[in-house]
Amino acid sequence: MSFNRIVTPSLLRLARALTVTAVCLSVGLHWAALQSAAWVGMAVSYSIEKGSLTEGLSDTFDGEHPCPLCRAVEKGVDGEQESRKDQTPLKTVKEMKLTLAVAEVPHFVFPPSEPNRWSTSSSLASMRSQRPVTPPPEPSCA
Repeated sequence: MSFNRIVTPSLLRLARALTVTAVCLSVGLHWAALQSAAWVGMAVSYSIEKGSLTEGLSDTFDGEHPCPLCRAVEKGVDGEQESRKDQTPLKTVKEMKLTLAVAEVPHFVFPPSEPNRWSTSSSLASMRSQRPVTPPPEPSCA
């Protein structure tokens, strides 16, 4: 039986979805999604209660009016952080120190060069024996 027959497109999609879900859960993206949903719900409900969108948003983000979902997210995040503190680290990180060394930069002394001397006349022009056409030729209209 070949490998292509075992791995179907639907199985690949399922594997990708499970991988993305595992990564999202490992970085704590589920708490951000739940907090965002809580903020949207709070903004809507507080805006309806207060009658003003600005007052509803102010109450949503002031931190003094948390909803039950906000409290649950806060407890969940705190619980995850506590469990991570209890775990022993897999490797101890060695302290790295940066040692700066000052090296002397050599000084190169070059003799001053003569400035370039540019000529306003061409040596080829003086060797030319023919004089230019007077008057200049008319351009052709082709």
